[in-house]
Amino acid sequence: MHGASYPADLGYRDELLQLVERHHLKYWGTVSRPREAPDWKGDTGRVEAFFDPSRLDDLERRLGLPPGGFAPRNVAIFICGLTGTITGTIIPLLDRGFVPDFKRIREALGVPADVKDSVFYEQYDTEPVINIKDPSVVEPLRARMQAGLARLSG
Repeated sequence: MHGASYPADLGYRDELLQLVERHHLKYWGTVSRPREAPDWKGDTGRVEAFFDPSRLDDLERRLGLPPGGFAPRNVAIFICGLTGTITGTIIPLLDRGFVPDFKRIREALGVPADVKDSVFYEQYDTEPVINIKDPSVVEPLRARMQAGLARLSG
């Protein structure tokens, strides 16, 4: 998934499409402001919306994965973007057992040390993308993470 506000902002798109062709990869560009780009024929919406639980079945189909196959055993996620994009991608993936590559978040969510990371991201701020200091934020996410990990081992 490669997202931007406008098609012209999808940096390195031509190079990425060449890599897709050469290495049989999957690539989808999406723009979040399609009304301002009437000629755009690709996907629309913010990248993180594609990871919403209601849309994961479609993403699995597009990737050629079986139902439930969009899981850490088959997929690794690499995110580059603003904090909202990172957070908006990580949180729904907790339900599938994806584990963020950030020690303080892992600890706050109760992820055992032997469980491998499966969501990687660039972060420019020093604060975690999830407010781990607020129990009202952490506790529901911790429950989701634990349930996601349990589904993987069950």
